[in-house]
Amino acid sequence: MTIAITEETTVKDILEAYPGAVVVFENHGVSVPTQCDDSILDTELGICDSMCHIDDLDALMRDLQLFVNTKTGA
Repeated sequence: MTIAITEETTVKDILEAYPGAVVVFENHGVSVPTQCDDSILDTELGICDSMCHIDDLDALMRDLQLFVNTKTGA
């Protein structure tokens, strides 16, 4: 199942379906396991960008979608 990465997608949705996506977050300067508390996992990307200090949300969502697409062959 391929998920569409949008501002409404939660961190948990992404990481449960694609645990390796943690690397994409790290490439954007966010270490989810060490920098984000558990509450961030249920937060939508559009909101958590200010909580996790994401500089470019659009770039993160694009890279996450590319990651997901490579894993699903989409």
